[in-house]
Amino acid sequence: MLYQRRMRLPHVEDPTLNGVPLERMMLSLSSDGITIDNAEPTVSMQDMPGRDGRLDLTLTDPSGAAYMGNRAITLSLYAIGGEDDILAAKTRLAALAGTVVTLSWRGLPGEYQGRMSLSAWEDKWAGPRQIATLVTVSIAAAPYLIGRTRTITLKTGANAIHIRGNRPCWPAWALAPASGTKTVSMQDAHGHKLTLASATAITGLITIDTSPDVRGLRVNGNLMTPTLDSDYFPLLPGANTITPSGVTAASLAYRPLTLI
Repeated sequence: MLYQRRMRLPHVEDPTLNGVPLERMMLSLSSDGITIDNAEPTVSMQDMPGRDGRLDLTLTDPSGAAYMGNRAITLSLYAIGGEDDILAAKTRLAALAGTVVTLSWRGLPGEYQGRMSLSAWEDKWAGPRQIATLVTVSIAAAPYLIGRTRTITLKTGANAIHIRGNRPCWPAWALAPASGTKTVSMQDAHGHKLTLASATAITGLITIDTSPDVRGLRVNGNLMTPTLDSDYFPLLPGANTITPSGVTAASLAYRPLTLI
């Protein structure tokens, strides 16, 4: 007797906006699908008499790469059904226009993030009834895929850690100072150091966000400043050595950044 076993098809996750699958928003991708433009490096070149070629004045990140500009992402969408269903889909999507959204799908190592805008709606009619609508979603996205938050617990002394992604990322530190200490610091193996010094003993939880957008250092929620020679240093992808001092407990949280 001949037996046949049905082959399982791989599960393909629907693209999501802000973590919500498009199908739950009563929307689907049209045949044009999703288009992701390239991210251009921001470079600066200067002609100089007396030398061959042009002088490269490009600012680079700690890995030596030029900083990247935004990338444009477009989604070609449609909604079908009754007029009430189409109106509900329009209303839900339009509520996101002008806001910063996240876009992800399938096995991407993170999500794109950027500000969203909408094209004009192209309504389709069959006689007196609306049967579908088309729209293009545009996202001015950051160049990197932003991964989920990862947390690493550190011990006093040198810590060998591995950072995911392929671009430098910005950690958030949580530190518990040792009893009576007046100086707390975090140091990497590349000569960068972030130090908090006080004339009196430091008490309470120290939180440090190194992200350039929200950079700050707080002790028990109160905004403080690091020493003038401090760096809010990023973590390089791959192997890192981090050395905390003046603490009894420390941890870092980061979101890997991946350029594809």
